[in-house]
Amino acid sequence: MAELHCIVVTPEKTELDVKATSLVIPLFDGEIGILPGRAPMIGRLGYGLMTVKSGSNSTQHFVDGGFVQVTREAVYILTDRLLKPDKIDAAQAKADLTAANSLKAITADAFSAKEKALSQARAKIRLSTKS
Repeated sequence: MAELHCIVVTPEKTELDVKATSLVIPLFDGEIGILPGRAPMIGRLGYGLMTVKSGSNSTQHFVDGGFVQVTREAVYILTDRLLKPDKIDAAQAKADLTAANSLKAITADAFSAKEKALSQARAKIRLSTKS
């Protein structure tokens, strides 16, 4: 069975370095599935669930934005944070959503910050209700 080498790096360390038969990752405009032999690409990550399958085993993680590069040899993911869904506090995620909704978006930078905070909070809420 063909496999992908998946490497996930955060600013602190290499969080994940595994062989996988498939990946599903959140892009900023939807999800993408990656199988061995996929054409090379670079994409901007969104906030949400990344699923790593290896045979019949599957693991899931919260990806906090970043970038993905697919090469013939591996999939490289650069993200600010990688969390297991069971480490997400649903109450805190709801509080983060309330706080993000109350942000004033007067400038373009403030609007971008508000959109990022809203996207992160919504993704965490979706994941915390699945576990």
